[in-house]
Amino acid sequence: MDFENGSGNDPTPFLFSATLIGVYNIKNMKNMKELLDYIRSLPKNLIVLINVKSVDYQKTNIEILRVLANEENLPGVYITVNKPYKTMKRILEEEGIKTDNLFFIDCITKTSGGEIDQNDKKVFYLDTPENLTGIGVAMGEAIRHIPSEDKFLFMDSLSTLLIYRSVGTVAKFSHFLTGRMRVWGLRGILMSVEKETDPEFISQLTQFCDAVITLDENG
Repeated sequence: MDFENGSGNDPTPFLFSATLIGVYNIKNMKNMKELLDYIRSLPKNLIVLINVKSVDYQKTNIEILRVLANEENLPGVYITVNKPYKTMKRILEEEGIKTDNLFFIDCITKTSGGEIDQNDKKVFYLDTPENLTGIGVAMGEAIRHIPSEDKFLFMDSLSTLLIYRSVGTVAKFSHFLTGRMRVWGLRGILMSVEKETDPEFISQLTQFCDAVITLDENG
């Protein structure tokens, strides 16, 4: 999986749900309740890209996870690019989010020189967010740890990857990521912070996702 040079020959078919894209398409939402009701109403195995302002970012992540992990009691994989695993897990638990059924892929602890708990079997630590291939491999390992057929993948910031890699490279990775999610039958939530996101990148991602939502509570 060489996302930079495009030379990888991964056999996973990239299956796009053209009918669903036509139905759900691109939506602007003005409040959290509208967004969460929308998440609750979506069919399973759907992939949604959600753009939020930085001021709404953490609150939105928490409330979406409250729906998936608490209300629907789904197991899932959380890919954290912005905060170390220990910090993110603490924040979620302080907010009452159930983490027992969450498996984490931590892309930032090693980069920031944070402490790693080798005995914690609910997290994979990657050397750097630049290692997109490593994220893909860890995602496969994490999914294999979850026996339930109904599960989700939550990536807390695709846009942050643009700090480390080019738009084209992250778009290729997103293509791979969404393809795998479809093959595994996952419900996917991909978060992006508006000011960090290149319009060209969003344009490419709309081809891979069933819905693209922009939340603007102050708009």
